Amino acid sequence: MKKIKKEDVHPLAINIKKLQRYNYNFFNCEEVVFFEYMVVKGMAFKKQNEFFHSSETIRQETGIKKHSLNTIIKKFIALEIISIEVKGMPKVKYFTVHFPKIVELFPKIYQLSENGQLQPNFSKHLADFFIPLVDNYQEKNNIKNSKNNNKKEKEEGESESEFALSFFNDFLSKLKYKNKISPAALKFNEIDLFRASNEYEIELLCQYIEKYFKENYSPSLKQFFKFDAISPNKIKLIEELLVEEDLFAEQIINNLQDTYKHRVKMYNDDDDYKRAKGNSKLVVTNRIKEQIKEALKVKSEIEITNAFTSYIDDILKGELEVRKILPYFFSIKDDEYQIIDNNLENFNLKYSYEKKLN
Repeated sequence: MKKIKKEDVHPLAINIKKLQRYNYNFFNCEEVVFFEYMVVKGMAFKKQNEFFHSSETIRQETGIKKHSLNTIIKKFIALEIISIEVKGMPKVKYFTVHFPKIVELFPKIYQLSENGQLQPNFSKHLADFFIPLVDNYQEKNNIKNSKNNNKKEKEEGESESEFALSFFNDFLSKLKYKNKISPAALKFNEIDLFRASNEYEIELLCQYIEKYFKENYSPSLKQFFKFDAISPNKIKLIEELLVEEDLFAEQIINNLQDTYKHRVKMYNDDDDYKRAKGNSKLVVTNRIKEQIKEALKVKSEIEITNAFTSYIDDILKGELEVRKILPYFFSIKDDEYQIIDNNLENFNLKYSYEKKLN
């Protein structure tokens, strides 16, 4: 007898009462959405214990913005809730959800009662749901090196290629309509795509292709897929751009160092501020360099420099207190560079006004 599908009488996607079970000192709302998304995906792919998904797919299915998603993924990796392995040909991200770690983090993920424990009924509810997933996870890990692995890897390799090709073609279709590109300019050899994907993640490849078509007069994918003679999987254009990005980031760092040194000296020489700051050198880490390169994709050099001038003046005058100068300046909230934007607006209003008076 055919089972009758139950009618969806509640059109809302979120059960507010269940949402209140979470500890929002541990997860924010977007992190809760991502947590449940990962759990559902982990259940759906429990036979493999891992699944591949592009960041774009996750963004489309959850509504989480790009920079927020990157931050959330890093947090979940640090918590050991998930792990990511980039592998296959072409290279794609494989996610593994570590259900034993989730169970271990129950007291932090969920709201506790006054005695510091989970409510007994809810604790049993969680156990009934997650323990089978933990058992399955451990079973799959125990048989990871079984005789069936060769067949599994072959099937996965085929799936990876199909996924990458489908993702790439979807990207090209959107690019064609967005930039009004002729079909002839978008013709490519699939072998070139798989060859490049041994070196670059498919999403990174798409980012540089979009940049290439935006900045060149008569672009074509055949011209883009020109490989390096020494390192045969590396695309010459991408490697040249990566070097340029590193050099440009170093230039920005030097400019910010000069601005900081100049403003420190100016305030130290001002009797109203006495010793504004003893150290005249900013701390720059590899993480900061990566943040700067990301920011330069959406902000110009002059925007960053002007915003930093306003920002550092507020710090030196004691109107703003931060623990780490550059990490806070380049921080992202709700997919926006709010600190840069606010200080750029302040610079445009205040400093332009001062120039007119002078």
